[in-house]
Amino acid sequence: ILEKAHSSNKRMLSLVDDLLDVVRIEEGTRLYKLAYASLEEVIQSVIKIYQDKINKKQIKFEFQTPIKKLPRVKVDAEKIFLVIQNFLDNAIKYSPVGGEVAIDLTLKEKQIEVSVKDTGIGIPKNQQQNIFEKFFRGKNAVKKEPGGNGLGLFIAKNIIDAHHGKIWFDSEENKGTTFYFSLPLK
Repeated sequence: ILEKAHSSNKRMLSLVDDLLDVVRIEEGTRLYKLAYASLEEVIQSVIKIYQDKINKKQIKFEFQTPIKKLPRVKVDAEKIFLVIQNFLDNAIKYSPVGGEVAIDLTLKEKQIEVSVKDTGIGIPKNQQQNIFEKFFRGKNAVKKEPGGNGLGLFIAKNIIDAHHGKIWFDSEENKGTTFYFSLPLK
């Protein structure tokens, strides 16, 4: 009973946090603590949180970084953490047991690009145009995981937009999805 209450409480707090983020986005107050940060360190901290879920679901996981050390980027690290957390959480949640998830961090021209690729359920072609809309969830995602609220990708897009970055994805139903974002080096 206590575990169920604790789990319910965590879901409720997460929903409240997401709704507060939506309100901040709509008010135009999105970024608070801009400072130079290592995206590799931010990604490593997200991975650490999800390591148990990765192991429990027997996901073949890989984090690829360039051989050469990447420059630090001026970002709100807490907000970028949320974007990566959303991408990784979705990749694990919608991948089958024994599936594959890979994070790639690369330097491309004057920007740093992050991608999270999975071998999950994918996004149906006829629903892809709605993926970054508030409260939207694909029909196959709702069937697999009925508990989501459809705010994660909306919030992620607004965070990346506030950083003057770009966010996009490639997906094929029943084959997997790759979510990307890039941030300019200024």
